Amino acid sequence: MKRFFISHSSADKPLALELKNRLDEDAWVDLHEIDIGDLLLEQISTGIQNATDFVILWSAASANSRWVQFELHMALIRWIEDRAIAIRVIRLDETPVDLSLRPFLQTRGTTDASAIAASLVRGAPAPRARRTFLNRNREIGLIEEALYSDSCRALYLCGFPGVGKRSLAREALLRLTVGSNASHTLAIGPGTAESELNLMVASALGLEPAPEGAEPGSVMTQTRERLNTFAEDGGIWVFGGAEHWLIEDGAPGRIMQQIVDDARERDGYSKLLLFTSRRRPRIAETDDQVSALFVEGLARPHAVSLLKNLEATGGDAELAEVAQALDGHPLSLEVIAPRLPMSTNALVEQRHAIATDLVDPSAIDPTTWSMLELLALADGPLSGESLARLLEVGSESFRSAIAEASHYALVSYDPHGHISLHPLVRDYFFRSFRARADHLETTERVADALSSAVAQLDPTDVQYVPTLLAAVKVLGLAGRFDDARELRRGLTGTLLQTATELYQEKRYAEALAFIDEALTGIDEVDKDALQLKAKTLAYLSRGDEARQLGDRLVDLYPHDASVLRDRGRIAYIARDWDGAIDYYQRAIPHRHRPAQLWSDIAQARMRADNWSGAAAAARVAIDQGGDTPWTLDLYAEALEKLGDLEEAEMVIAKAVEREPANAGYRHRMGRIAQRRGNHQLAMQQFMASSRLDPNHFQSRLSLASMHADAGSLADAQRELDNALAMPGVPASVSQNVQAKIRLLEGDPEAAYSAITLALKDRRDTANVALAVQVWIARAEAGTVGKGQARAQVKTLASELDDQGQLLTVLEASRQYPDYFN
Repeated sequence: MKRFFISHSSADKPLALELKNRLDEDAWVDLHEIDIGDLLLEQISTGIQNATDFVILWSAASANSRWVQFELHMALIRWIEDRAIAIRVIRLDETPVDLSLRPFLQTRGTTDASAIAASLVRGAPAPRARRTFLNRNREIGLIEEALYSDSCRALYLCGFPGVGKRSLAREALLRLTVGSNASHTLAIGPGTAESELNLMVASALGLEPAPEGAEPGSVMTQTRERLNTFAEDGGIWVFGGAEHWLIEDGAPGRIMQQIVDDARERDGYSKLLLFTSRRRPRIAETDDQVSALFVEGLARPHAVSLLKNLEATGGDAELAEVAQALDGHPLSLEVIAPRLPMSTNALVEQRHAIATDLVDPSAIDPTTWSMLELLALADGPLSGESLARLLEVGSESFRSAIAEASHYALVSYDPHGHISLHPLVRDYFFRSFRARADHLETTERVADALSSAVAQLDPTDVQYVPTLLAAVKVLGLAGRFDDARELRRGLTGTLLQTATELYQEKRYAEALAFIDEALTGIDEVDKDALQLKAKTLAYLSRGDEARQLGDRLVDLYPHDASVLRDRGRIAYIARDWDGAIDYYQRAIPHRHRPAQLWSDIAQARMRADNWSGAAAAARVAIDQGGDTPWTLDLYAEALEKLGDLEEAEMVIAKAVEREPANAGYRHRMGRIAQRRGNHQLAMQQFMASSRLDPNHFQSRLSLASMHADAGSLADAQRELDNALAMPGVPASVSQNVQAKIRLLEGDPEAAYSAITLALKDRRDTANVALAVQVWIARAEAGTVGKGQARAQVKTLASELDDQGQLLTVLEASRQYPDYFN
């Protein structure tokens, strides 16, 4: 039975009372049912708690009513927590509806109580805004063919992140199957191994999982039996994020292979497995039991319809241009819709960022940003109450954060009402979180919240497994190894995922503890963990152990490109450049797409000062499709060292275009522009780099040097002081700039002290060339004899000649020929 709570301003009370009557008294209207002496807040809270539908009469008066806002906050908290209440917005006048309430708009432009009551009674809207699903009839038709095929047993829905693979699978099954248990969808992640999969399957079927800490083979046997039983009964399994189960060359890994092989053995119709994957698996041309469907962007008319549904500004022609520029990528269209109109040039410039990062940091409120970081860290169920408490914000700020994140299509709600971060942006916000100064302290707090949630959940609760897995991982990231292990043993996949993230944070000793806990003693199961262990040992300066383990893995898997590449990484860490290159080259024939290996070779050759070889390897990587910003940066650096500045600038400009927020790429572009004499561009790029990363001391030092060259010595000293306040600033650079400033100030002795420190740190071309100028200045000032200066200049010039850089002192030799031979 429905029970309506009618929230309204005092100005709209007559309508509220009339509406109550039209709803056959199944409504609660404040100040109408409160007896004298009752506590107002308690009665309002009880009214909302007992309601099935929260109806807000939206008008200019209610938009400014504190009571209406208070009631709305209470209703939204209940909706966020358990979605046990439907929110219905009745727009009485032209007052704009808040962004967070637009999904709940029921009627607009009417004040007739009968019409409003009819709209409320004839059916409640969905408890949250339904995501628009536009014409995918071709793809659904192909899924239907596979479903009823007597031969197809597995179908992969492949495509770019955010193109709508999960939505397509969900919509297809809604259309093609009947009943809530006709299919089960499991979210596969980087930590889904045998034990994690077993927990997921048991939870989906309402069964007991395998015993804690059981041997992986027996765990997988039980899981396969349950998967097969459900499929034999006509059920369909959907595995989302299946790219995590593909090995490096795209072939199915050990878990996926077993599941697909079981499917091949089944007879009859409706025995299909569905996988969604960012990567297309490698399937033999003769295999008629497994197929892949590449999901492309929306056709232009449907992309325009999506933009219109999102209330994007612009006519059909303008929106069609936007759709074409973004290749019909649905998530990108959702993200860009609120920003329209946008010029074509601006859209093209942002195209890559829209399709990858999906968010403009300057457009997101700091509270919203922090919330997204917490969701990325947890990567599992966090209640709205827990999130608000972790953020230390009130209900209004929390509601605004959710509204903004939803507005930019960055979050959605899972079937149980928990806020879920879109997988495409999880890595982006997780990297952002790790850059926070308080990330370890915050990780502790999130770990406590998840641990508390696990303790309060019954193991049969559908939220228990995802909360457990999230808690184990976050406890590990908080450095609480024992607590993570005690929650549940044998979660090898989650342990390895945690170790990987600790490794990426360079917390090698902590990572090693999780790696060792994840090992089972079975080489096939332990392969990935052993590879990570070998690299971790290398970074812990346990080189002999790392090499022995790496060599054992090479013996076990002599044709595995990832094993050979990791063995090369061990050599690289030990600064054995030739050894690293040898292993990278041995891996190339065994990798389907070896572009990354050529980038690795380029990096190793750079460390060996083989700049021409580095440029050649980077060029091969780019030609083979590996034109990542990182590889472009390697190529630009090699070209810069070789003196091909024009080509270097063109290459680094591409990297900057692809990743405009990367301070390092901006710095390199500025340095190349400076060498080409384009001081305006150089200054712009150095300043941009400093803004993007205030701790990027290299750009501060470059700015100081450029200010000094321009005669702005006060500005130069300011930038130098800013740089010196940062950790890790090399004396070879900072003292070079200091020497330049002192020389221009007319203090050659102070310049000499500075350049001496710089040369002690590194005798590179810049320092040796500046030392020549300092010695000449000292002699001209009479603080040292000219004969002594000539001898020093001769020695320094000979050093520059050995480096092939004698031309760097050409101007000095012309101005002061007496000091040169």
